[in-house]
Amino acid sequence: MRKYLIITLLGIVLLCQAFFVSAQPRHQLRLGWGDPLFETLAFHEGASPTGEFVRTHDFCYTGHFFVEYQYRLTKVVSLGIQTDLEGIFWKETKTDIYRNPVGPASSTRNYDLSFIPTFRLTFLDTPWVQLYAGGGVGLMMAFDNARNLELAPVLSLTPFAVQVGKGPWSGTLELGGLTSLKNANRIYMFGSRLVSVSINYRW
Repeated sequence: MRKYLIITLLGIVLLCQAFFVSAQPRHQLRLGWGDPLFETLAFHEGASPTGEFVRTHDFCYTGHFFVEYQYRLTKVVSLGIQTDLEGIFWKETKTDIYRNPVGPASSTRNYDLSFIPTFRLTFLDTPWVQLYAGGGVGLMMAFDNARNLELAPVLSLTPFAVQVGKGPWSGTLELGGLTSLKNANRIYMFGSRLVSVSINYRW
């Protein structure tokens, strides 16, 4: 008797979950931007790390542009895929031992492109506000205008996020970070994109 009662209760829970999912939008598309704080700290004007007489200067940072699709499985769990792209640009000038330029400046354009399967756990869901946490693990490609290409794993963590909006449109503020490294000498991102914002569309 107890076995049938448990099966019946489990069936009711699953039906309620199915009703919720069918009554709520399942799909969400996000377009956002995140800060380049790590990049501004790691890449800045100075001498070349190779020890040559080369000065790096005129740095420019795009920040992180990302797009993400999420599919809501249940009231709590959502799965998705995110693509993140950032650019870091600078110039290099050969100098003499007194740091005086001895040749024309050359431009370096470096890009980091990440593909990250993601998950989301929603712990507050009201008509206007959602609070959630999430994360993901994927692959990052680092490439530049000199045709160098390197691959590395990338980890995304979002311990807290708030989404505000009723109906198909909403906005999100996320606190988290992206980390990508091969070893102690190959660190591409470490706590990058700590703060990000996005515009979302649900259907």
